[in-house]
Amino acid sequence: MRNTVKGLLSMAIIGCVLATSVRADFPLRVDIDVRTKRTKKSIGAGSSGEAKVEQIALTVKIRKAGGQPYTKPLTAELYVIGRQIQTGYYGIIGIVKKEFTLTQDKDNTYEFTSPMYLVGKTSGNINVGGKYETYLIVIADENGEIIDTRSGRVIREKGIDFIRELGPKTLFDRDGNVVGSIEGSAFKKAIPAAVSVGGFGD
Repeated sequence: MRNTVKGLLSMAIIGCVLATSVRADFPLRVDIDVRTKRTKKSIGAGSSGEAKVEQIALTVKIRKAGGQPYTKPLTAELYVIGRQIQTGYYGIIGIVKKEFTLTQDKDNTYEFTSPMYLVGKTSGNINVGGKYETYLIVIADENGEIIDTRSGRVIREKGIDFIRELGPKTLFDRDGNVVGSIEGSAFKKAIPAAVSVGGFGD
């Protein structure tokens, strides 16, 4: 009987050690919810075609998904992604980075909303500009290591690394493969000067 009890205690101790090890390797799990608000409107027409603008804002909600309390600082990186009309490639419309902690007094939840982004395009004889396509959200710990990611479409791990490194200069294809980098914004000054749009950019 004593041997049985000792055996059970030993197994319990080993189980606790293994559980502690698992918690150390996987200290945090999060649920990520992203809501997108989009509106479109015509802003004028010229001899070469019609100019339109799309307004985009995203709201991100991050919540701790069970497990042990986690009070270390975290960073949320939101990359708003658009597609260039003239090339078919994808680029970064805007980037938002937020530092936060998940605490019980805030229900272990953090939420933020991006600025309103404006993306223009033309139709007619000249097709240039872009449109909103998807997003990438990266949750990283205090050392910059990725805890979790979420995107509206598949972006390969190598693509995520390039996006984080190059930021607004990243240009990639529909499979999430980085095809190069660009100088400046992929979508700035997309509307031809012949159509007066009030000078909007990103």
